[in-house]
Amino acid sequence: MSKPKPSSLKSSLRKSITQVYRARNGAVNNLWLVYSIKTNKDLILPSDRQLIHWLYYLETNHEVTSFDLAPEPILSKDDNETRATELDAIVTKRDGTIEWHEVKAGKKTNDPAHESQMRAQINAASLTRVSYHRFNDLDFEPHIKEAVRWIKAINFASAIRDQDHFACRTTLVMTIKELKSGKIQIILDNLNGYDISVVLGILVRLAIEGIVNLNLKDKTFGLQTRWEYRG
Repeated sequence: MSKPKPSSLKSSLRKSITQVYRARNGAVNNLWLVYSIKTNKDLILPSDRQLIHWLYYLETNHEVTSFDLAPEPILSKDDNETRATELDAIVTKRDGTIEWHEVKAGKKTNDPAHESQMRAQINAASLTRVSYHRFNDLDFEPHIKEAVRWIKAINFASAIRDQDHFACRTTLVMTIKELKSGKIQIILDNLNGYDISVVLGILVRLAIEGIVNLNLKDKTFGLQTRWEYRG
């Protein structure tokens, strides 16, 4: 009697965190449990590369409205053979277009070890008429510091998860529209009647929604962080 085929790590992401650990097969990559403001879901990311990809290219990318990090396998043909292949993300853009994302280790743009999978995915993307993007360390390295700085910011939004704070949000939006730009400290000075952690949490929500830009390129999230209303 044949043994059942073990679950892949990607398919295990659809299940419990325990199953994700079992699917690692001795891998030593970091495993990240994060909260996505954009999708209002807890996510399990199986490596540091996946974390940077999520932070920079998905969660804080104003052009992305939603994404699925554990999509069902897609059928594609490679060298006349039909095979199932698993993507790292299916992404919906603000203009309604769909992107397929694949994340790989290393800096080779055409790694022979991944060539078969790449041809199959490119072929499937072409037939489905969606954009296809492969990411490796060359794509991630310029953005690592900025992406990691978002973790602190997102934690403030995570702390008020599922809380509306409608009055605070309304006042904050009005203040941002009036001031146009500045440092976070000036926002807090104008909303001194509200809890600081709540104001910061809502500000990060507004940044993820694309209402305001937060500049985390040069320094971590804090009172001196510069922001700008996007209009």
